[in-house]
Amino acid sequence: MRKPRSQSAARRQLEFVRRQALLIALVTAAAIGAAGYFAFTGHNVYRASTKIVVGQGGGVFEPQFGNVVQPFTQTMSSLLESDIVMRTAIRNLGVQETPKGLLSHINIASNPDSAVLQVSYDAPTPEAAVRTLREVASAFTSLVREKLGTPGSKGPNALPLVSATVFDPAHASSTPVSPRPTRTLVFAGIIGLVLGLMLALLREALDDRIYSKEDVEEYFGAPLVAEVPKSMLDRPALEGTGQPVPSFIRAVDPLRVECSRGEADERVIIVTSRRHDDGKSAIAANLGVSLTLAGEDVICVDADPTGSRLAHYLHAQHRNGSAPAKPNGTASLSPRLEEVHLATAFGDKVGAEDPDWSSDLTARRSNQGRLQLLGSAATSAGGIDYLGPTPYRSVAELVADLKSRARYIVVDAPPLESGMASELLSVSEKAIIVTREKKVTREQATLVRETLERLHVPSSAIVTVD
Repeated sequence: MRKPRSQSAARRQLEFVRRQALLIALVTAAAIGAAGYFAFTGHNVYRASTKIVVGQGGGVFEPQFGNVVQPFTQTMSSLLESDIVMRTAIRNLGVQETPKGLLSHINIASNPDSAVLQVSYDAPTPEAAVRTLREVASAFTSLVREKLGTPGSKGPNALPLVSATVFDPAHASSTPVSPRPTRTLVFAGIIGLVLGLMLALLREALDDRIYSKEDVEEYFGAPLVAEVPKSMLDRPALEGTGQPVPSFIRAVDPLRVECSRGEADERVIIVTSRRHDDGKSAIAANLGVSLTLAGEDVICVDADPTGSRLAHYLHAQHRNGSAPAKPNGTASLSPRLEEVHLATAFGDKVGAEDPDWSSDLTARRSNQGRLQLLGSAATSAGGIDYLGPTPYRSVAELVADLKSRARYIVVDAPPLESGMASELLSVSEKAIIVTREKKVTREQATLVRETLERLHVPSSAIVTVD
């Protein structure tokens, strides 16, 4: 297996953010949008506050309690939240409210080292907040004075008197405490971003598809030699005049170099994929053109009886039928080989697209080779048809004849799942696996690698589309 190229942690994180950017942005925008709706349509809330000093024995605290103020203030806070205080305040206010409902808008806070209760109340208007809180504080101080401020017994075991005094009368600011749009939107944005990242991490963990070049090489077990544009799948490799498309030749040129670098026996190149629509026919056609421009004699073989478009990409006639018989009774393959003519010169359009690249191709084409197409009549659903009464008894014999006629044999094979693909790969000298970016999972790539290993394919390479 080819060792994958190293990828820094920063790059992996950047790729993760790039892949999941839409999800993160949508979640963040949704959080901000929801917060904005409530912030700008919600009712204003005003807060009134007051301070109540509690004490014992006429002072703030009593030594009998161990000089610890906190338990005493907590006790007084609990008394302030009692049902009798709320009912007394409601009766004095003359409103239709329940003790629990009134208490839900009251907040009581105290400092552990202080005997001061800080009490606040929220209401739709400042006036209502002040009036309600004033009555609550009044009810509390009156009940403390009535029930705890009168000595109930005398003697050494008598409890000290407890007092509660309003020191800072109820008052409210003219500025509402809620909503605060700026603060709300900032917090919503932060929460949305965090939630978006969490969902993105979960989505990434559940997504088994391959994204990075390193993962392509690791799971396919072969080098990634070319990344070609998706536009190659719709546009022929040759224009109507037989002129190659320079951008396509440039895109597939790294694959041409990879094939040219191979050993002398790496001449039979099988181009296949997992699915028909991965772009194998486009890659096979453009690879054949590129090798021809480099001075090689090439035969492109349409070996996919169901989904090949090799003739379309090469602007060939794609003739059907069996090969005519020779005088001695055997069939000849030559009539089935269709000549694919390339234009002799590039037009102004190519030179304007990239003058340097045009000059390079023109130099290469001065010694260009010969390109032929063996159409799909040479195949059938059950395997190689051998064109009727041919002298070929196996795929290996057919391939040997083709090798005698050209330097490179580029075969557009069926998808890997077919038996014909396995038959062709068993006699291949180099396999080119075409895959669509972001469309293949790690498991599927591993199965492809295992298939190539099982068939003992000598050499393989990966081409991605998109």
